[in-house]
Amino acid sequence: MMWQNGGHWGNYFPMMMGGGIMMLIFWGLVIWLVIYAIRKLSPNEKSNHADSAVDILRQRYAKGEISVEEYRERLKELMDTAK
Repeated sequence: MMWQNGGHWGNYFPMMMGGGIMMLIFWGLVIWLVIYAIRKLSPNEKSNHADSAVDILRQRYAKGEISVEEYRERLKELMDTAK
């Protein structure tokens, strides 16, 4: 009869709940992967620009093209504009 063992859906309820939880985990993972991929692939202009400018500044200082004072001044300016 239908009333035995909790009715018609009584035996399947734990499996249905497990499937629902697994679906939430799956879609949560998919959404997280999409957001992660977008953040990794999108260029971060401020940090990339500042890093490359600092690298160029360091190279110029290492080659002797600029003095210590000029290096420090320009480095300070770059750090201020990067914020």
